Amino acid sequence: MVKRLKRNLHILLIGSLMLVFTIVFCLLIHQNIKEKRKNSIAYLNRMASMLIFSMEKNSDYREILSDYENSSWLHYSFRLFSDTDSFLYQSENLEDCSAIIDTFLDTLQHHSGYALSPLELKDCVSSGQSAAYTISMPDRKNYDCIFCEIVTGYGITYGLFIVKESDSFASLLLPELKFYICIWLGVFLFIIFLSRILTRITVKPTEAAIQSQKDFIAAVSHECKAPLAAILSSAEMIAAIPDTPDTVKDHIHVIDLEVSRMSRLIGDLLLLSSIDAGNWSFRMEEINIDTLLINLYTKYEQICKKKNILLQLNIPDECYPPFYSDTDRLNQIISIFLDNAVSYSLPESEISLNASVEKNKLTITVIDHGIGINDKDKPFIFNRFFQCDKSRTQREHFGLGLSIANELVNKLEGKIWLFDTAGGGCTFKIFIPLKQQ
Repeated sequence: MVKRLKRNLHILLIGSLMLVFTIVFCLLIHQNIKEKRKNSIAYLNRMASMLIFSMEKNSDYREILSDYENSSWLHYSFRLFSDTDSFLYQSENLEDCSAIIDTFLDTLQHHSGYALSPLELKDCVSSGQSAAYTISMPDRKNYDCIFCEIVTGYGITYGLFIVKESDSFASLLLPELKFYICIWLGVFLFIIFLSRILTRITVKPTEAAIQSQKDFIAAVSHECKAPLAAILSSAEMIAAIPDTPDTVKDHIHVIDLEVSRMSRLIGDLLLLSSIDAGNWSFRMEEINIDTLLINLYTKYEQICKKKNILLQLNIPDECYPPFYSDTDRLNQIISIFLDNAVSYSLPESEISLNASVEKNKLTITVIDHGIGINDKDKPFIFNRFFQCDKSRTQREHFGLGLSIANELVNKLEGKIWLFDTAGGGCTFKIFIPLKQQ
């Protein structure tokens, strides 16, 4: 229980802290990329100003624009027209330059409020260039565009469109992706380490309380064994007295039943205490599965007959492979499931005990057609002292059987599955790995 609590709390802490950190980390990355985009636009504006200055001093616009185009790291495209609205130059390194510029004109028209021709744009430009706009195209690419008015020293006026493909999210993120991953992994490892410390501190009082409770139960169980043995012995001596009245014998019978019931409870508690303490081990030996199952069938067949229940044993014809385990504990595991099946089955019903070997595992299946288990109770059936019968009319059960079986199966590195039986009832499958000597 404590281990499960630690594991769940550890996972919860890691998940919560990593969720908060990842959200903050993504926001910081987004802000960083946004800042890079802003810097890219600012750089485009500065380059436009430098281009205007260069063309104002030099009449050979082709040479200037070609130099910018040939700079592999700039990726600029241009369209130049004269004051008569005639095209003088257009870059060939951008296929959809015309479509991008048309979209840019529509954007400027939207912002100015009336239709604009390239010639009329000059009246809307202040300080020689427009603001930078980001244009989205149908190819899902974005382009940064600027319009410039250039008046040379020779009295010539030009209109210039500057187009540059915007930096994509991936292109802005990839150069620093390794850096981001290293930070994320570093924080993840730190959070795991921190969560372990926090979990240990948080669970420590609960662990101490549970351990104290286990020690108390173990101590009480040990102390109760001797008085119960004395009570049972005294009851047997009273019953052996000649001419004992029938009323006294009836009371002695009740004492015998209750003492036996308490002895079973104490035995179960001592077994769980030894498992919890970790000082309990298996006595591994080669087991004859056929003999084990036949002996169990013989034992429970008589019990089933008293309740008018049919018990069936289904085992394969071929021999089982060598199987090493603890005979007593395996017998105890199967007995617990058979006990429950007999206790909760209705008269005239049927119980099946099946065994097979699948994928190097011994599979024991106990099928009953009894009252079944509600879906809401299934997650808790292996908890200690849990009983589906809240009224506890089944006084021979304490809610420890399935928890003991689960602990023993876990110690044998096996597992238990629960299914609903068709028509009502429960089907338990126990998987035990086949181990060699």
